[in-house]
Amino acid sequence: MSPIHPESIKTVAIIGAGPSGLTAAKYLLSESHFTTIKIFEKRATVGGVWNYTPLPSSPKPLPPSLTPSSTPSPTSSLPSSDSSTPPRTPSGDDASHKTTAINTVTAHLPHLNTPMYQSLETNLPHMLMQFSDTPFPSQTQLFPSQEVVMRYLEGYADEIRHLIQFCTEVVDVRPAEESSTGAGWDVTLTKSVVESSVAGSIRTEHFDAVLVANGHCNWPLLPPIKGLEEWARMYPDSLHHSMSYKNPDAFTNKSHRSDQPLQRTLLVGGGPSGADISTQISKTCKPPLLVSTQSKSPYHLPLGDRAVDLPALVSLSPESRTAIFSNGQVEHDIDSIILCTGYSYQYPFLESWYPPAEVREKGVGILPLYKHIFHIRHPTLAFLEVPEMIVPFPLAEAQAAVVARVWSGRLTLPPYEEMGKWVEDVRTAKGEGRSMHALKPPQDVRYMKDMGYWCCKATMLGAEQDPPTLDPSTQGKMPREWDERMWWLRTQAAEMRKAFVRRGEERHEIRGYEELGFVFEGEGIHRQ
Repeated sequence: MSPIHPESIKTVAIIGAGPSGLTAAKYLLSESHFTTIKIFEKRATVGGVWNYTPLPSSPKPLPPSLTPSSTPSPTSSLPSSDSSTPPRTPSGDDASHKTTAINTVTAHLPHLNTPMYQSLETNLPHMLMQFSDTPFPSQTQLFPSQEVVMRYLEGYADEIRHLIQFCTEVVDVRPAEESSTGAGWDVTLTKSVVESSVAGSIRTEHFDAVLVANGHCNWPLLPPIKGLEEWARMYPDSLHHSMSYKNPDAFTNKSHRSDQPLQRTLLVGGGPSGADISTQISKTCKPPLLVSTQSKSPYHLPLGDRAVDLPALVSLSPESRTAIFSNGQVEHDIDSIILCTGYSYQYPFLESWYPPAEVREKGVGILPLYKHIFHIRHPTLAFLEVPEMIVPFPLAEAQAAVVARVWSGRLTLPPYEEMGKWVEDVRTAKGEGRSMHALKPPQDVRYMKDMGYWCCKATMLGAEQDPPTLDPSTQGKMPREWDERMWWLRTQAAEMRKAFVRRGEERHEIRGYEELGFVFEGEGIHRQ
């Protein structure tokens, strides 16, 4: 374990200029402790996952099948930090763990693709979603569109834009050897292809601490469905993932049967994306849309005769284009399948010292993160927004507030053994993999409240100086305070969203939840 010595943590690298990376920089700056804060962003813009990337007009051809035996390790050619030879960029989507199905659903993706699609609107009302110190404009639609959120993040980034190095990709992060530079991290960077296609533009910089804020919606997670690989080989144009979904047009094409003008479509997945995409596709595909879920999120609307609800998909029989479900039901003549089955965590820049297969196969739960933030063996390596099923912007704020205080020395982490016990207790209670970091509401609110309480235990700003020179705001920059109204708003968000969608085109004029008939009255909810 590398202990934290606040006096030696002066330089911090932040990976990603999405919402969590931006708020992290603001909280670190507020400590007036760090001499260098750099944000590395591989895109040419801020916003991370909120960037919309259209599909290319001329899709590239499907790649041939790739096998681990013919593909080098993603970090095998990375040199030591003092080498002048440019390393090959490690990639979380490296061919060494691709399958035919993965190749198929990612074949036509644009560079730096995000899962944003046309007509996307948030799942959370803007007053719940926003950062604590930056409200959305007063006339914002209750559930903002992707374009509005991007403009919001652009404005939020203005005061820290000078810290961001755009078109710069982090390709390797490894613990620095004990040397004249001391402990810390060697961060290898390259110009991303957004700016330059010239290989060899690479450098390594040293930092005392690294904050990982690269998100976790960058690569599809596919379920282990029998027959999926064969289906991908036989009908590659019929297999999709929500990662590549941009609009329902692809599901209006003619079916494989000459007498059918529309596609018979199977959607797999019960999360918020599946709920929203099923609403869109059900209007354009051959009715009814087949919707297979193990369990449905509270965001699902009843689609009437436009959809049929089915249990978990068990297997596919490509030869007969049939799907078999856990209750024994069989559906025939499937034209298209869209998998709304989530995303895998990708930390390709850690692969030189952290086995990538473990993260891919066992999930992010394999990372021993205290309070879902600090790597217990390397507490100068921290992660933001690893938890799922959350209110992302405020949760990133709460975590960033804690990280800033720990690394500046105003908060102290418990001993390694205590942090390890916390990790094991959570793993025992929730299981391995993704479930370990699931914070289903209101667990996410309780977690954020706990982070706020933790921040309140920090020593006062300026108290470490001799003589003390206390900052006027001695607590420092604080995350959102979760009062009764905000707690209630979180618990009602899904029902508000469904009521919002039911308004059809009228929803674009709705500014507050009161217009949908929701009223907060202290401890309870009443509908008008």
